[in-house]
Amino acid sequence: RTVRARVSESWGQVPLHFERNEGQADSQVKFLARGSGYSLFLTPTEAVLALKDRTSGTAVLRLKLDGANPRPHISGREALPGRINYFVGNDHSAWRTNVPTYARTDYRDVYPGVDLVYYGNQRQLEYDFVVAPGANPRRIRMAFEGARRMEIDAAGDLVLEVAGGSVRQQRPIVYQEIDGARKEIAGRYVMTGKRQVGFEVAAYDASLPLVID
Repeated sequence: RTVRARVSESWGQVPLHFERNEGQADSQVKFLARGSGYSLFLTPTEAVLALKDRTSGTAVLRLKLDGANPRPHISGREALPGRINYFVGNDHSAWRTNVPTYARTDYRDVYPGVDLVYYGNQRQLEYDFVVAPGANPRRIRMAFEGARRMEIDAAGDLVLEVAGGSVRQQRPIVYQEIDGARKEIAGRYVMTGKRQVGFEVAAYDASLPLVID
């Protein structure tokens, strides 16, 4: 496989669980995920993805929400039976045992009436913005650091070039649940700055929640 394929594959193999940080990472990190070739760190203000490649070293991609709440309520949801143990070095006080894992991590009120949810779907990392009735999805602004170049391609995907390859985020799927059925709403990425992306959403029922997947 090419380097480009390996980097993209690492992004797509983030596991279905998130660890709560209990001292195994920097104190700013609230939840994290690790795997072959990557580390993902979730802090109150950004998501940091570190991709490792034998040829190009480590590429670090940071996602920040411009103008967002700097102190959102962050919690692990859907507790999983698996636990993580860290036995590093001879200092027992530095060991971390029985670290809980979760299927998803929720950020509440990143913008007024807007929540952000990270979760795994068939071993792929996904994140949704959940817009409450009356809230404005146009307030969402995703700013990326660490990308050499970024573009929205012909398929509507967001492509970010990093050292050694690229990270692709598929075009957003926007929908509402109406009378128990999912109704898709037209939506797409839009560039709102040199390194900033937002969403354009067609008319929808503002009295119901809106999900940007």
